[in-house]
Amino acid sequence: MPIPLIIGAAVATGIYGAYKSAKGVMDRNEASGLNQDAKSMVDNAQKLVDTQRKATNDAIEAYGARKLRAFNGVIADFIETFGKLKNVEVSQSPELDKLNLGDFSTQTLKGLRQDYQALKDAGLGLGAGLGSGAALAFGAYNGTMLLASAGTGAAISTLSGAAATNATLAWLGGGTLAAGGYGMAGGMMVLGGIVAGPALAIFGHIVGNKGEEALNNARSNMETAKTVSADAKKLATELNAIERVTTLANGTFSSISTKLRRSVRELEKVIELEGRDFAKFEERSQEKVLRTVKFAQLIKAMIDTPILDNNGKLALSTEKRVQDIAEALA
Repeated sequence: MPIPLIIGAAVATGIYGAYKSAKGVMDRNEASGLNQDAKSMVDNAQKLVDTQRKATNDAIEAYGARKLRAFNGVIADFIETFGKLKNVEVSQSPELDKLNLGDFSTQTLKGLRQDYQALKDAGLGLGAGLGSGAALAFGAYNGTMLLASAGTGAAISTLSGAAATNATLAWLGGGTLAAGGYGMAGGMMVLGGIVAGPALAIFGHIVGNKGEEALNNARSNMETAKTVSADAKKLATELNAIERVTTLANGTFSSISTKLRRSVRELEKVIELEGRDFAKFEERSQEKVLRTVKFAQLIKAMIDTPILDNNGKLALSTEKRVQDIAEALA
């Protein structure tokens, strides 16, 4: 009578084997779905960061190009025109006092002249082209950070090199870092203040894996993808903040440039009519001179305000500083 028992055991074993086989197929199918979801999550995270990186890069480049145009245009015109005057006495106004701009005649004009001369020494004078790396550096840095080496007498051969020395600018411009190209994870590292996510997982094939093992690996991949996605959102938020502040600075700089340009033209007419001795000008003409000086002080204040600090992060004081300058302009 043992034969039926053996047959029963064989049937039970067969049923269990069929169950394990079916479960393995189900696990592999579930693992495949999880891996696809995880890959889509990582792809979307990469797209989010890359889109915002490009927008931030474009904003900084546009601001740098605007500043260079101002140096080669309205700032150069102001330096030449204002330099014709003598016996100029400049009194401060409350809104400029709040900005701590200092005495114009001894500081601001000298600083503008030095910055303009440094640009010419760098080969970026009137008519010179501005490469993307140079525009990025010129938009991100303030005058001191960017042009300090010119004060030693050594001309700056290219501002693109200045961009390359800053990992954040290098990543913004190209999406990778020069030393190895870390992609999105590199962006997380160079901007700082964000915990760099794990290396982007390579979701491997699961066909040859056991069903349970494949499912465990897929679940691990999904956790990795969730971490990458969370880090990407943090990185995109920080990039967006840089873009927003840069756009604010660009608009404020543009407004000041427009007002300074008009004021310099008025000053040129004053000089034609009344000569170069400020002390002998009519009161209305003296007011035109002082208004021109005010706009020049504000544009110098903008030049001295960096978007990024030395570590490549958004300078925390910049937004408030630009808002204060805009209020003074109004």
